[in-house]
Amino acid sequence: MSAAVALLLRGEIETPRPLRATTEKLAITGWCLLENIAEAPPVRLATSVGILPMTTRTPRTDVLRNLPGQPAAAQCGFIIAGRLPAGVHLAVFEAQLPDGTWQSFKILSLAITPANFIADIESPVTAGPVSLRVQVEGWALHTSQPIQELTLRYGHQETPCRLGGKRADVFLLHPGSPDAAESGFTSQVILSAGRGPLRLKARLRDGSVAIARTALTIEVRSDENIGPEINLAGERTPLPGYSRRENPRSVGKASRPLNILYILHGSFASNSALHVAALANELVAAAHDCIVAVPHDLATLAHHENPAFRGITFEEAGQNLNFTNGRGPDLIHAWTTRENVRHLTEKIHARHGSKVIVHLEDNEQELLAQTVGRSRAELEQMPVAELDPLVPGDLSHPRRARDFLAAADGITMVMDKLREFVPAGRPCHTIMPASDARYFFPRPIPVEFRRVCDIAPGTTLLFYHGNTHAANATEVRELYTAVLQLNEAGHPVTLLRTGLNTVDFLGTLAARVTPYVIELGQILHHRHLPPLMALADIYVQPGAPDPFNDYRFPSKLPEFFSLGRPVVLPRTNLGTELRHGIDAYVLDRADAPGIASAILALRQDRALYDRLSQGAVAYAENHFSWSRSAETLAKFYSTLTA
Repeated sequence: MSAAVALLLRGEIETPRPLRATTEKLAITGWCLLENIAEAPPVRLATSVGILPMTTRTPRTDVLRNLPGQPAAAQCGFIIAGRLPAGVHLAVFEAQLPDGTWQSFKILSLAITPANFIADIESPVTAGPVSLRVQVEGWALHTSQPIQELTLRYGHQETPCRLGGKRADVFLLHPGSPDAAESGFTSQVILSAGRGPLRLKARLRDGSVAIARTALTIEVRSDENIGPEINLAGERTPLPGYSRRENPRSVGKASRPLNILYILHGSFASNSALHVAALANELVAAAHDCIVAVPHDLATLAHHENPAFRGITFEEAGQNLNFTNGRGPDLIHAWTTRENVRHLTEKIHARHGSKVIVHLEDNEQELLAQTVGRSRAELEQMPVAELDPLVPGDLSHPRRARDFLAAADGITMVMDKLREFVPAGRPCHTIMPASDARYFFPRPIPVEFRRVCDIAPGTTLLFYHGNTHAANATEVRELYTAVLQLNEAGHPVTLLRTGLNTVDFLGTLAARVTPYVIELGQILHHRHLPPLMALADIYVQPGAPDPFNDYRFPSKLPEFFSLGRPVVLPRTNLGTELRHGIDAYVLDRADAPGIASAILALRQDRALYDRLSQGAVAYAENHFSWSRSAETLAKFYSTLTA
């Protein structure tokens, strides 16, 4: 096959990476087409232990939008499902060309692990649809620990099961399992109305959860609570907008590529990781080599789509750190002065002699004071011997952080206000944060989806994403208080919220405000947020000028502006640079009274609402771009390594 023909093949694997599966289940999705060929080609997965053919062809209107001139774009999606032996395999995804030969379009690693949770349904049937209200029986076991609780799950239903049935036959098959001899189960009640594939959910002794698929589908149409007039098989209204927008980079290649090591204070699930991952991806596209080290939870790298950089743990970085060219890092970019970052940076710097750049993104001493419950003045006066055990590894030491900054070759910061902490004479550079332009762009409100979610006409929907912790608990409570006050005054408002609550910030307010809040919990993949955010009418960043807010740049702000809704925020950090009534609705204090007044003003003045929607998009286009930020950062790097 000639090189010219090979270039005509286009495709992508979209299952989150690294590719992982168990011996019980493998399902990989993607798309593939041949340019200017009317039919999408057959696709297969080839490994050294077997070949899996394409099992399902799927429509892809998103590919059609991105490649409108390709005749096969609308039907080029595929699913490859099946089983492969345990092990780490080289996964070669191939498409069949018109001459019958197979050509690869993607090569990835695939890790197959043995299934630890095994289950089987024996009654009422072993496979197929179940439409009768009956009890379900079978067996379930885990190969290494007892099952504490077992439930059946289908559609919106979760039915508990009784465990402990004697199963000598299962014990003969799995003698090493701790509860194989008593692995039988029966559902505690008969099936309720519901529709969907039947799965078994086990809660294990160590508190973890395991899920097993079955070959059954439940199709029970009605019960004592759901009558036949409710059609559970009705057409679903999907939440639109999960496909990404093409964002072609016009990145110039570096004349002198660098080996760059980023050291994060938290996992790849942190907000800091969003910034580092975006910059590293842009720099790799410009021919630099980037490695990102995290202290724990390396598996959270899967939260990022197709990372171009390599992720490693602190332990790996401290043992043997080599880049693609066999050399060590030219630059270490320490992401904040926190103790775990400082320790690793100094260790690697001593070994390789790399240039060290330290990034600032918070008033670290204020964070420490709020976390340990001591004033900054008190912490400054403490003897080192008393201060050392008080400072946790993921926060900054007041004195050692200053020494760390003074020894750095350069300083970067998320906003200019942080220059107050830069030692005199140190080169410094501000990195303007942004959002992923492939997903965060102006989106219409999905009115039909809001209707089926029972969001009544005339309701204002707010959106807030992010975790609640000691430093922001007070201001997030103000947002909830504003929602409650507006509803009690007869102005229907609903808050759509994602993220985790690490502190109890509502107290007695919780019972009164809960009816007006939809809590979705943590969204692991950041690219899944924009469709949810598009449901909202207004975005609110609560807060007020103070030693915490004045020195930070909330990561959600570029995302708020990019989606094209009015943004309400306080006159601190980014708010000090915005024009009230043009770029955003800027409040002196975004507390409960201020937020409530802003929401009412935007509800009552459509011209203002439209002006701020347009102003948000314009501001985002002019100020937020990871490509531009990475380009200026690369120039800063070059001045330090020349």
